[in-house]
Amino acid sequence: MKLSAKFLNNDELSPKVDYNHDLNFLGDESSFAFGVEVAKVEASKKFPQIYKFHIGDTGPKTPEPIIEVAVQALKDKQTKYAHFIGFPQVRENIAKYWTATRGVKIKKENILLEPGGKPAIELALQALVNKDDEIIVQNPSYPIYASLSSFYTHKKPLEWTAYQNPDDKTLEFNVADLEKILTENKNIKLLFLNTPQNPTGMMMGEEKLRQVAALAQKYRFMVVFDDIYDQITFDGRKHFSILSVPGMLDFTINLNGCSKNYAMTGWRLGFIVAPEWLIEIFGQLAVNKWSCVSRVYQIVAGTIFGDVDIDGFHYPSVREKIEPILQADLIEYEKKGKFVSEALDLLSPFILPNKPEGAFYIFPNIENILELKYVSDVLKIKNDKDFSRWLLQEKGIAMIPGSDFGSAGSGYLRLSYAEDREQHIIPGIKHLLLTILEIIEKSEINPPLSASQLDQDLKKIEEKYFL
Repeated sequence: MKLSAKFLNNDELSPKVDYNHDLNFLGDESSFAFGVEVAKVEASKKFPQIYKFHIGDTGPKTPEPIIEVAVQALKDKQTKYAHFIGFPQVRENIAKYWTATRGVKIKKENILLEPGGKPAIELALQALVNKDDEIIVQNPSYPIYASLSSFYTHKKPLEWTAYQNPDDKTLEFNVADLEKILTENKNIKLLFLNTPQNPTGMMMGEEKLRQVAALAQKYRFMVVFDDIYDQITFDGRKHFSILSVPGMLDFTINLNGCSKNYAMTGWRLGFIVAPEWLIEIFGQLAVNKWSCVSRVYQIVAGTIFGDVDIDGFHYPSVREKIEPILQADLIEYEKKGKFVSEALDLLSPFILPNKPEGAFYIFPNIENILELKYVSDVLKIKNDKDFSRWLLQEKGIAMIPGSDFGSAGSGYLRLSYAEDREQHIIPGIKHLLLTILEIIEKSEINPPLSASQLDQDLKKIEEKYFL
């Protein structure tokens, strides 16, 4: 990204203050930038509705028992400064939960509360990385890893690029490719690893994570392990934490929080699990950055994992109350993911969806659509970015181009199926498939099925999962 410095040439501005040129290395998060475009199209009233598959927000609302804790804390006037790392009892509650679910002893000294999950990325870079150090990110991956890595090192991070299956175009990360990077480069300091993954919705299994852990200990680098979607898994899959590998607490900065699992994205409430010495450094940085996470939100975080007693007030755990709500949300995510995957598969091989494994994303390949005569010659669409823009501007369908998540995402789209099923997912997917069907026909190619057959098949899939 190259920042504009037009203001430097504006004689009406005084003084002409330059900006930090390191900002030219900084990227952004495409879903938020794309959301601005979506809002503009929506405001134009060009379409009765914009079908929103673009942003990774949660469909469900925050469970009511969590909201009630926040309301009560406010009524109790819990409005003063809080502990800069996090109240000891709150961190103890999180540590006990992490110990039980990860199978490794976690202490409160291993926990720091943060405003959202993202600060963990920057804290890791600020605490550990010098400009000569190398960082590895997955390709494709969440774009903020590469953005902040470039900002702090003034160079692109090394990329662990996914292997593309030539038959179904699904993507997979091979550990042998990671080891090749490690043997060819010195000064590897960090690996950013995300599972369940944004943007693909794929999961990395226990065997592969154990192999990565062995490499971390052999080559002595830290893993920033982002498992913010750890509870959103499908078909009986169980999330495996790299912390569960013996010795990996010393090599892991675990990014997690309440945003995705508990439908609390707007609360900006996250936490880090890391070695004690790093938590001390992160705490010093936290004081300089945000002072502390809100007292109310710390109380809320604590009650998600256990009872909290602060300043003479008792806040009982909401764990048992929210569990059935969370399970219902998880079932709904799984049904929507399977619906989207099976629906898109109706127009195979023009669109090739992967099977949803976790989070709430699917990453279908659209290379065969981009090669269609009508698309390339008439619409002048050259790539996934062009196609994404055309879908929004001409059809009212909002989806993120896969290349926004790295070069390995070229020829893909990222669909988030977190939104309401009746308002967005079911009608939006139907609108998308009819659009693709129209494109196929205008390219003078026999489509896989007719519009009427598509409608019938979609209804069957809808009944399969939602009735």
